Amino acid sequence: DDNLFGWAAAAVVQEVVLSAEHKKIRDAVENHRRDVKYTLHNLLHTGLAPVFPEALWKKILLDQVVDFDEINAFFFSTKLDLDPTPVSTVESALHKALGRSAEKKTVSSSVVWFRCFDKYVKAVETIFPYRTNELRAWREHIDDLFTSKVEDSHARVIAYDIAARKVIGSNPAILFNQSRNSSELSSTETAFGTMILEAQVGAQNLREQNLAKKREREICNNWNEGKCFRSACSRRHVCSSCEGPHVVTLCKPKSS
Repeated sequence: DDNLFGWAAAAVVQEVVLSAEHKKIRDAVENHRRDVKYTLHNLLHTGLAPVFPEALWKKILLDQVVDFDEINAFFFSTKLDLDPTPVSTVESALHKALGRSAEKKTVSSSVVWFRCFDKYVKAVETIFPYRTNELRAWREHIDDLFTSKVEDSHARVIAYDIAARKVIGSNPAILFNQSRNSSELSSTETAFGTMILEAQVGAQNLREQNLAKKREREICNNWNEGKCFRSACSRRHVCSSCEGPHVVTLCKPKSS
């Protein structure tokens, strides 16, 4: 009896507040779940499906989180996977090739992320053609984050996207364009903000350290001109001509 479930009362309320789009996606996923293997078989035989890893199609059909590293490996790997296992038909060979990632290729930049996300969107829109605006909203959100953060923080943006998509993929009540109103996503975004701040501070400290090291290698021109009065100058007090322990005006040219 469904009414005896501990969550029955909350489920009634949830059903009332769910949008028509939520319900459409949920019903489609439930239909796919009845026989995922047959659904995938049907999809691949229509000729309408874009090229995409077969193993990941199942996650798309069930509206689960997809690993962009696998998309990156599938589409942008330069390594050819030569599996000697025999196949009986051209069709099975194609499925085998499309379903295998030859090597792990981590998404590590904004350029690669957008490349993988656009491949992901094409697959999702094939299954759920009414989710275009939802996916566009998420792309714009991540684009804003990439644009507003220093490049050193882009890895944190990618980590935030992974964490957020895991939450969205595990909760049918959250859509990409409504995710930021979710309490679960709000805590993820707060943690992300802290990560970004730490990354920016770390990047600034690294830049200052590199600048200090650069100065340590540089010769002090003011000292060579008798104008450096710093007690702890960060530059080298050596001759700007021969790097000897004297100012340049006292440098004696080497005899030929």
